[in-house]
Amino acid sequence: MLKLLPPKKVEENWETYKEHLITAFEATEGGSILTEGGSEEYLKGIYDRLMNPFTQSMHLWVEGEEDYVVLTHLQVCEFTERQTLVIFSSTRTKDVDKETLSQRYFEAYKSISKFAQDNNCVGMYCYSDLDYFAELAKTTKEWTNVITRYQFYFPLE
Repeated sequence: MLKLLPPKKVEENWETYKEHLITAFEATEGGSILTEGGSEEYLKGIYDRLMNPFTQSMHLWVEGEEDYVVLTHLQVCEFTERQTLVIFSSTRTKDVDKETLSQRYFEAYKSISKFAQDNNCVGMYCYSDLDYFAELAKTTKEWTNVITRYQFYFPLE
């Protein structure tokens, strides 16, 4: 079951979570171009948002025995003022079998979508290079309302 981490737990284990986030951000082919200036600057921003007692806009989640780490962010549109939950980053920290993987995706979806609804979000948005999500969207009842779009990033070197 996906669990939202309280700030105290994030603070106590930040060094471990930080390494998982680096892995998640750099796992995509070409993704390192987004972090080529070094990871410390953007990780400091994430940590500051996770620890901010005045706004809970960024969240760190773990699944199972911390087999997965997921980072989410509440985002408000400046034009419509509608709120969405952005699934900012996700990574598997341990290998699991295919059945466990599928089960955890569904459990995570239920937890995160409930959190989004409880926070008055009109939707959830995520980035992924995995065709797995597109296939799930076609075959599962849980994800029948998912609109599949591709986002392209063209690095200019």
